[in-house]
Amino acid sequence: MNHLLSRLDITLAQFSDRGRKAENQDTLGARIPAPEQTALLATKGIALAIADGVSSSAAARQASQAAVSGFLTDYYATPDTWRTQQSAMQVIRSLNQYLWGQSRNSIRDEGYLTTFSALVLKGDKVFSFHVGDSRIYRVRDGLLEQLTRDHTQKIDRNTTYLSRALGADTAVEVDMFSDELQPGDLFILSTDGIHDAVPPAKFSTLARSAEISPQALVDALVAEALAHNSQDNISVQVARIEQTGTPSQDDAVTVLSRLPFPPLLSPGQTLDGLQVDKVLYESERSQVYKVRTSTGQSLVMKTPSVNYSDDPAYIERFVLESWIGSRIHNAHVARVVTPPGSRNALYYLTEFIPGPTLEQLIQQRAPFAIPDAIELIEQIIKGIRAFHRKDTLHQDIKPGNIVIGANGAVIVDFGSCWVAGIHEVRSAFQREIPLGTLSYSAPEYRFGGTIGHRSDQFSLAVLVYEMLTGKLPYGEKYTQANTLKSFTKLRYIPAANHNPLVPHWLDQALEKALSIQPEQRYDALSEWLLDLQRPNTAWLTPSQKPLLQRNPLRVWQLLAAAGWALALAMLFHRR
Repeated sequence: MNHLLSRLDITLAQFSDRGRKAENQDTLGARIPAPEQTALLATKGIALAIADGVSSSAAARQASQAAVSGFLTDYYATPDTWRTQQSAMQVIRSLNQYLWGQSRNSIRDEGYLTTFSALVLKGDKVFSFHVGDSRIYRVRDGLLEQLTRDHTQKIDRNTTYLSRALGADTAVEVDMFSDELQPGDLFILSTDGIHDAVPPAKFSTLARSAEISPQALVDALVAEALAHNSQDNISVQVARIEQTGTPSQDDAVTVLSRLPFPPLLSPGQTLDGLQVDKVLYESERSQVYKVRTSTGQSLVMKTPSVNYSDDPAYIERFVLESWIGSRIHNAHVARVVTPPGSRNALYYLTEFIPGPTLEQLIQQRAPFAIPDAIELIEQIIKGIRAFHRKDTLHQDIKPGNIVIGANGAVIVDFGSCWVAGIHEVRSAFQREIPLGTLSYSAPEYRFGGTIGHRSDQFSLAVLVYEMLTGKLPYGEKYTQANTLKSFTKLRYIPAANHNPLVPHWLDQALEKALSIQPEQRYDALSEWLLDLQRPNTAWLTPSQKPLLQRNPLRVWQLLAAAGWALALAMLFHRR
């Protein structure tokens, strides 16, 4: 596949040390695809990143490490159909949300704040992404140019504070830059322990030296920073472009669409060394097979339908599925597996989970015993929360997408997931808007309400209701409603109507999670799960409530009587 070959070649040197500080709060890293990963080099390129944890933040080191490692991992997991800026910005937004959430949820009020600067070298292009006061320089034709600006605010002659950092707010403003690469271009990424300590004239002289190698430049800058009494951590990366690659595709869908769609496969046939054992599922949009590697490992292969081989929106949606799965690491979410050999067609693999689907179990066993249903939904919630932590909604939670394996419930499909930020980026084509299965999807998808985490909560509640009753909470008319008015006419059918063993307080917890209006549901899945596991006293019937709540006067009378009885008993005992 010559169209995917890239000859981009660089020489890289880097160094990071705590310097004269007690702890190194800087982090740097780079990812250069291996020579055999020509497709990855063409579609994603080479990435470099550097971060300086904000010293006033108690979790500065953890923040910088999370930013760099997260970017170098998640950027390469983004779909090949996304442009470089789209991929990088989506990952940076997710990292910012993660750091912000870590700060808010920290028991010790630790702030997860860090600067962040990254370079992506791809084909014949360079892209930079920058937040804070770490820096990126370029040396071209003997001229040194600072590509980034410091996001700092000067208070007085001796006081400057950082005005922008990852993790400082729910949203982050990122400076972006792109240009064409030229052989011989030299890029320098540094933290302030280097560029604030080394005199500008000396920095420029060293950087512009035509004879100096990247490693020699790194060594020289570190030595100069220490010689000039740098009091901060010392981190620097230097990359020299030895040879540019083939021109990058503005629309990577063009590249991806050249990968052939696999034909319909039958048991016994092979694709890329993977033998088909069984057809698990076929539809107008995709095929799912159980396959076996040469070592005997069973996997699940999902292939796109040839009906959509010329549809870029469909291709983007299909590739997005594997990216979503590769970002989620949870025991209750099916793991996306890297193909054991080179991939010559468009498909993706997941682990094979032996066991029935929840749909099959409901058909066989419903109504479930209440403890069994709650145990399963707790496992599914753990999986869904892993999606939510990545700013991803599942959007198609249904029994057929849950497999009950040896280790419990596992979510096995990502076809309708929505990731925050994707639709904020412009596209050359109209994207597919995935919709879940009508019986299980929240009403706001159809009447135009606010879609969010509570939408997945609704679908989860339908699962519990169906496990306990074998029925649906609003009956058959639910799938016919499509406006807010038609939805508000529906009435929740108490689960106890179908299963008398369902207590009133559990029914109330289900009804709340199944509210037509999203804002009337639970704020968090953890709150709902707690109400499923034990009675919420607000929903206990009068006979179920503790006597202290039903009749506090009577309780005090009984306590007083018991006290007098005890006193009289002691009096007679002494006599």
